[in-house]
Amino acid sequence: MMISNLMVLSILWISYIAFGCLALAMFSNFRSTFKKAPTPLQSRGLYWSGWSMFVLSYYLSVAKQGMVYGSIFFTGMLAVAGLLVILTLSYRAKSLPVFMATGLLASAGYLLT
Repeated sequence: MMISNLMVLSILWISYIAFGCLALAMFSNFRSTFKKAPTPLQSRGLYWSGWSMFVLSYYLSVAKQGMVYGSIFFTGMLAVAGLLVILTLSYRAKSLPVFMATGLLASAGYLLT
């Protein structure tokens, strides 16, 4: 089964959001992005949101490609998304929430249609 380019971008955005949430769950990344310390509730919420998004990304990969190719595809998307989050935090930390919101809207728009 062939996977569409929009589905690839959706899985990439969801993986990006997952890594972004996990990064923002850490004190130093949250502080460099928002200029304040996260509350324990915010930190836990971001942590579990990140893992939930990973599960969603993996589910979509496996649903579209099957268990074997979906797992390989998921691993590749994680590598790309992780690199993008690292670059975002290194050069434009304050833009991370904007990029995450954009990705959420873009992927939700595709997945709901």
